[in-house]
Amino acid sequence: MPTDLRICGLMLAYFHAEMTLACLKTLQHQGIETLILVDNSADATEHQRTQALAQHFPTGWLQVVIAPENLGFAKGMNLAWQHAQTLGQWDYALILNNDITAQPQLLATLCTYMAEHPRTALLGVAADTGTAIQSGLHYQRWTGLMFPTAVMGSFQVATGYCLLLRPQAIQGELFDPRYFMYGEDVELSWRLREQGWNVEILAQPLLTHTPAQSSREGSLFYEYHINRGHWLLVASLAQTPLEKALMYTCRILVLSMRATLRSVRTTSLNPLKALVFSKHQTINP
Repeated sequence: MPTDLRICGLMLAYFHAEMTLACLKTLQHQGIETLILVDNSADATEHQRTQALAQHFPTGWLQVVIAPENLGFAKGMNLAWQHAQTLGQWDYALILNNDITAQPQLLATLCTYMAEHPRTALLGVAADTGTAIQSGLHYQRWTGLMFPTAVMGSFQVATGYCLLLRPQAIQGELFDPRYFMYGEDVELSWRLREQGWNVEILAQPLLTHTPAQSSREGSLFYEYHINRGHWLLVASLAQTPLEKALMYTCRILVLSMRATLRSVRTTSLNPLKALVFSKHQTINP
C-alpha cells in the first residue's frame, strides 16, 4: 500500500470500552493516519473510559469526540466525518464498527482494490462471525427483503461494519441523518449507485465480526429500529408516487409476517409492538 495515502478511520463507541480497545489495537499499524472515535454512550463515566483509550496509542492517532447524546449510527458517523474534514482532505475513509477484529492485511487489501477500480466509491468486505461468513447483501427494493445473491429488483449493499469510502463521492452529509440505526448503509449504497458509482464487496473474510453488541437483538429497541429503517427506505428508494405506494403495500405484508414469526420464535410481543409503533411514527408522524 502506498505510504503517502491519507486515510482516516471513523468509529462509534456505545459502552464496551474494552471491546473498542481490542478492536483499535488490530488497526493501529495498518496505515490509518488518524482514527476518530465518537462516544455515543451519553454516560459521563463511560466518556472517561473512552477518552482514556487514547493513552494506549501514539499522540494524536486516536481522537475521541464526545457526542452530546446518543445520536445513533448515522448522525454519530456524520459527526466523526465532520471532524475528519477539519483535518484536511483524505484519500480514503475507513468506516468501522468497534466489534470487529481486523486481520493485518485488511486496509492494504481494500486500498489496493480501490486503486485498481476508480469507479468504486464504497467497498465492503466479508467477515467471519464464528459460525458463518458474513458478506454483502442484496436489498430487494420492492419487498425490503435481503438476499445473499442478486435477485430481480435488488441492488448490492455494503454493510456498515467495515466500509472503505472514496470521499470524493460524498456530496453533503455522509449518512442520511433520518436513520437512527439500520437502513443507513442501504440508503448510502443506493445513493452512490444512483450517482453512477460502484458499490462492491470483497469476498475474502479479512476480519471477524460479532454483530448486535449494542442493540440487544430481540429487544423492543432493536425491533423498532429494524422496522423503522424499512419504512424510511421507502422514501429513499421510491422514485414515483406509484412506486412508493407499492413499496409500502409490500412492506406491510412482509414486515407483518416477519413480526409474527419473530414473536412466536422469541415468545415475546416486542416484534409486533415495534412494527405498530414504527409504522405509526414513521409513516404518520
